[in-house]
Amino acid sequence: MDDTIVRRLVELNAQFYEQLADPFSASRAGPQPGYEQLLAYLPSVEPLDVLDVGCGNGRFGRFLVERVASMNYTGIDFSDRLMSTADFVAGNFYRRDLSLSAALSGLGAYDLIVCLSTLQHIPGYTNRERLLREMRDHLRPHGRLVLANWQFLDNPRQRRKLRPWPEIGLQENQVEQGDYLLSWQKGGFGLRYVALIDEGATQSLAQFAGFRIIINFRSDGREGDLNLYTILASE
Repeated sequence: MDDTIVRRLVELNAQFYEQLADPFSASRAGPQPGYEQLLAYLPSVEPLDVLDVGCGNGRFGRFLVERVASMNYTGIDFSDRLMSTADFVAGNFYRRDLSLSAALSGLGAYDLIVCLSTLQHIPGYTNRERLLREMRDHLRPHGRLVLANWQFLDNPRQRRKLRPWPEIGLQENQVEQGDYLLSWQKGGFGLRYVALIDEGATQSLAQFAGFRIIINFRSDGREGDLNLYTILASE
């Protein structure tokens, strides 16, 4: 993807979260059902050093506080507005643009890295590959990486949110296969860039970045299958 298009899509999402941070955060106050299934795969170390890539309002961090005996939590996100609502989680928070190279520079090594509903908002397949490799480089040998990606095309309710690219002045041939524009209408109207990362795309990304997949499973949403969770370990 051309870098000028990448920057436009990053800015689109940045505007979305700046303008709609409050209703978006309110819609994500509680833990996702899929979080419970992750607990069996967490490294058995204390304290658990956790990096939450795209932490938003710290939703997963708050879940871990209630489930893990001891942890050191670090959250990164490009939205200061969202991170400002994560004050119920003790930890370190840093603003990072995850679409840029060296986005994780200086953050150290972790037992658990989670990237939940975030990789799907990184424009450009090569940028997603790069971010996944960076996460591998910050994962300890015994560590685990957890991904969760929105499977919106499988759900009729979510498909109704699809919008044509000309609404933001782009044509379909300017974006990549699997790229979509989706609307939001809770507490205001907004548009977001989302890439569909299904099992096939997840497998390709994992192989490129030097990960092996431990397990895939679907959870969340009214139907119980809205997100694809993937637990990975370094090869």
